[in-house]
Amino acid sequence: MKERHDYIAVMGTMGSGKTTAANLLAKELGYTLVEENVKENAFLPRFYQDMGRWAFHSQTFFLMEKIRQMVEAKGMLEKTPVIQDTPITQDVYSYARAQHELGHMDDAEWALYQKIYHEFTPHFPQPDLIVFLDTSIPAIEQRIAARGREFEQAIPTDYLTLLDKLNRKWLEQNTTIPVLRVPTDTLNISRDKDAQAQFVSLVRGALRNPHSVH
Repeated sequence: MKERHDYIAVMGTMGSGKTTAANLLAKELGYTLVEENVKENAFLPRFYQDMGRWAFHSQTFFLMEKIRQMVEAKGMLEKTPVIQDTPITQDVYSYARAQHELGHMDDAEWALYQKIYHEFTPHFPQPDLIVFLDTSIPAIEQRIAARGREFEQAIPTDYLTLLDKLNRKWLEQNTTIPVLRVPTDTLNISRDKDAQAQFVSLVRGALRNPHSVH
C-alpha cells in the first residue's frame, strides 16, 4: 500500500483570508497547493447581481470544480502533502446550503446538487486537519473591501452572517476531522512576518498532535 501524505484544508467565511493562509502554509510547509477556482466561474459575477437566477449555476460550477480537485488530490497524496483552499464541505454546507435557505435554490435544485455531491463522496480523501480562520463579520467586510473585487462590494452583511453561521454549525457537528481554530482579526498574515511565523507554528503543532485540537 502506498504511503499517504498529510492533507490540510483551510476553511473560513469568505473574506477571512483563506487564499493568503493556504499560500503561506504551502510555501512554509512545502505542501502542494490546491487553489479555489474563482476566476474561471463565469456565473459568479452574474450570481452577485441576481442570486435567485444564478445560484444553482454558480454553486454547481464550484461543486464540479471541487470534485475534480478532490479526485486529483487523492492521487497527489500518494506523492506529496496537500493543502487545499476551502474544503468541499464548506462549498456544500455553507455556500450552497445558504442559497437553499434563502430560496435562491429551490428544493429540486438543492436535491440535485446534493445527489451530485453524495455520488462522489466515497471517493474523496478526508483532511487530516482543517484550519478554521475564525474572523468577525466587521473584519471580513474590511478585507472584502480591501481586496477590491467589484462584484463583491455590495454583498449584504446578512448574507455574510448566514455563511458564517453555517460554517460554525458544520464545525459543531463535525466529529471526525481535527479542527484548528485560529482567531485572525488581529493576526495580519498577509504582511506581518511575526504573525506569519506564529500562524505557521500553530499549524505545525496541530499536525504533530492533532488530538490537541478539536
